[in-house]
Amino acid sequence: MLYLPALAAAALIATQTASAAPIADVCRVDDPHELDFRTFGVEGCLEENQGVYTLERSQSNVCYTFVDPIGSLTVADNLCTLTVYDDDACAEAPIVVPTDICQNGTWASYKMTC
Repeated sequence: MLYLPALAAAALIATQTASAAPIADVCRVDDPHELDFRTFGVEGCLEENQGVYTLERSQSNVCYTFVDPIGSLTVADNLCTLTVYDDDACAEAPIVVPTDICQNGTWASYKMTC
């Protein structure tokens, strides 16, 4: 009797693993990764790490606002171009952010262009 629950659990895990793999592969093909950047709450790209933004091709040419106030950022991987702006509409004072160089500033929005 003890073997039946263990066998059922193993079968459930194997089924979930097998069914999840094809879905993940389809997503990667349809919407490839294009750009990563990390934001910080203060200047210098060292303190108050706010996390990494990962952008995919479907997010190209769309204006996004930052959730938290930005003090600096660095682009880690860019197959496309990241531009930051002073306003929420991606219209004022555009700055193209280079790769692997800390950029200090207080921006309101960003846009990736591929």
